[in-house]
Amino acid sequence: MKTVFPIIVILMVSLKSYATDTTRVLFIGNSITYFNDMPQTFEDIANSLGDTTEMTMYAPGGTGFVNHVSDPAVYNYFRMGCWDYIVLQPGSNESPGYSYPIDTTLLRARILVDSIYKYNPCAKILYYEISYGVWGNTASDLTTYNNTMDLIIGNLTYLADSTETFFAPVGEAFRTAWNNNQNNMLWMAYGDIHPNAKGSYMAACTFYSSIFQKPSHGTPVLATLAPAAADSAQLLCDSIVLNHLSDWRINQYDQTTDFSWTIQSDTVFFNNLSANNDSLIWYFGDELFSYEQNPVHEYSYSGTFTVELVTWNHGCEQIHTEVIDVTVSGFNEVKNDFDSAIIYPNPAQSHLFIKADKPLFCKLFTADGKLILETTETVLNLSDLPDGLYLVTLTDEKSINITEKIVLIH
Repeated sequence: MKTVFPIIVILMVSLKSYATDTTRVLFIGNSITYFNDMPQTFEDIANSLGDTTEMTMYAPGGTGFVNHVSDPAVYNYFRMGCWDYIVLQPGSNESPGYSYPIDTTLLRARILVDSIYKYNPCAKILYYEISYGVWGNTASDLTTYNNTMDLIIGNLTYLADSTETFFAPVGEAFRTAWNNNQNNMLWMAYGDIHPNAKGSYMAACTFYSSIFQKPSHGTPVLATLAPAAADSAQLLCDSIVLNHLSDWRINQYDQTTDFSWTIQSDTVFFNNLSANNDSLIWYFGDELFSYEQNPVHEYSYSGTFTVELVTWNHGCEQIHTEVIDVTVSGFNEVKNDFDSAIIYPNPAQSHLFIKADKPLFCKLFTADGKLILETTETVLNLSDLPDGLYLVTLTDEKSINITEKIVLIH
């Protein structure tokens, strides 16, 4: 199939000052992206449906990942930052693997994806599954078209799974429409891969449904289409996207942060429900923390604790917080026995002193819960310990009654 690209570069929409609730979308592509001002139609659809959106497009004609990966302008756009979504469109012949093996295109995609995360760690990345053009409307032409689309959908799925992203199934919307009716022309002409006005409108609807996971149906934005044609396109694209989210890997690799817990006396068993993160930390609300996936934490005193689970995925931080009530058996009944106990000074420099009316058993912990000292002495030598936060517990007959945080500064 002969593919003709206009030798022009479209550079659209300078960065603006955004409201915090604005969804910022960057399109990196070529003429398939910019034909009929498709990204602008996507923005108009989103805004018309109450999803405040600002899009920016960089789409030099005739390019693909082979060009973008060495184009300084692409990385400058990544650096402009604060993107919520970045759309990467492979070249027309990269998509089916005609110009380069898909593993070569994947290597280039990884470079682009890694750079995006460097400057926009919380951005969501999606690929543009294009539709190849058609030679005609005969049965043979339909077979040729579907064979090419099989290659494209396979390659886009491979790219998404390999980079843990997703894609907008524009090509599948085109394919469904064309298989249903070979007179429903979606390209500029036979042998031309570029979408016509109807095709670009379908692409915009598909991107809206893929990014916001809402139907585009009902938008008053028609671009240049008649109302009936626009309505039909909206319904088709919404069905393709929203009825098959997992096929396009939508949500599959999203970072989520959540947990549940069960309490047995002074011990809390935490169950990590998070997904797609590469590191995490728990803060238990008593100055202690853990890096374990599913920690079991024993509280040394009763109280209401704010527990935080913080996760990261390629640098993107998420926090989930829960408030739990813990009652340590016997704590309230014996606490008053030690109202006169004093731990001083705080901050400490080299020694810590304990003054009480009766002998006490003392334990010294690091901030992460590691026991480093047990004693009945009333003077603790801390000169060999590093600066930081420590936890001191005082007990009578080994029942914890007083817990105090101590800061050590030499």
